Amino acid sequence: MRLSRQNVFSLVALAVGVAWTVPAAAVEITGQVRNATTGQPVAGASVNLLALRGMMVPIRETQTNQEGRYRFVVAANPSERFLVQVPFQGVNYHAPAFVTGERITADVEVYESGAAPSDISIEGHTIFLEPHSDHVRVTESYAVHNHSQPLRTFAPDGDSFTFPVPATVGDLQVSVRTVSGVPLRQQPQPAEAENHFTIDYAFRPGESEVQVSYAVPLSGTTLDLLLPLTVETKTRHIAVPASGVQLSGAGLEEIEQTRFPQTRLFSVSGAAPGELALRLQVDPEALPAVASSPQPSVATAESVVTIVPHPINRAQSYIVGLCLFVLLLGLYYLNSLQPTQNTSDDSARQPSPTSAD
Repeated sequence: MRLSRQNVFSLVALAVGVAWTVPAAAVEITGQVRNATTGQPVAGASVNLLALRGMMVPIRETQTNQEGRYRFVVAANPSERFLVQVPFQGVNYHAPAFVTGERITADVEVYESGAAPSDISIEGHTIFLEPHSDHVRVTESYAVHNHSQPLRTFAPDGDSFTFPVPATVGDLQVSVRTVSGVPLRQQPQPAEAENHFTIDYAFRPGESEVQVSYAVPLSGTTLDLLLPLTVETKTRHIAVPASGVQLSGAGLEEIEQTRFPQTRLFSVSGAAPGELALRLQVDPEALPAVASSPQPSVATAESVVTIVPHPINRAQSYIVGLCLFVLLLGLYYLNSLQPTQNTSDDSARQPSPTSAD
């Protein structure tokens, strides 16, 4: 049986449509917005649904009812990730909504603003030193605790957290992560004090982690690092890889631990304000395999969300490519078809024999 051009084109179009639409399915996202300061639901609150596709993409918006409840119905790929955002008193509150089935519940807690600076404390400070071929990546994590009672958000007009860095650093990046939230990248701004930066972030009740990451140039196998200590904290630790690195400095005491076998952990007795002098000796051959990266330049990151695109989103490009390939094959086949002549038409065109005179 020979297919007509119209039938072939219909089949190709159907294949493209099916391949593109199969991954998506209807997903219902519901939840309640509750004021955790008063314990009451928030009626009439604006609720935004953001898709995490390499960046935050607003796709839906609605308002809560009298019971503080909201509802979205969207087409989503398997394991796609969303973020529910609720602006309240000038602060954006979020709750993750990751697709695991046809129905998702994402409740959002908001807080009254007004926590005092005395309600904020730094519970811990951990410094991780990761040597590379041409630089050492330093990652400092601050455990910031908001213990206000009643529960309130610390949202001052201006800078809410100030931190120091060594004199010469590159690729400065700052992010904040809550217990159940997505890490949000911040825009650090130079402070009045030299080699100090600030961020403007509203700290919710409970614990938040401020992560400051930067690169220090490494020439040779030895690095003398002078870390300024200006943030008061209850505990301070330094971590280095278990092999390929020797760390020395005043006030360091190694801690025996088995939780992270690939890491050596040290407690630091030095208190702020002050400076912590460290010497890092690196054995390149004993280091774990780490991809070498070029020397970063001094820069500050934009205030964006750092999200790795989900594999299903990356797979869509391959699906589209395959569909286009099928479409091209169909078009080639259509072009190769030659129009068939109708035999009755041919006989009608032949001249009738003439009788001889």
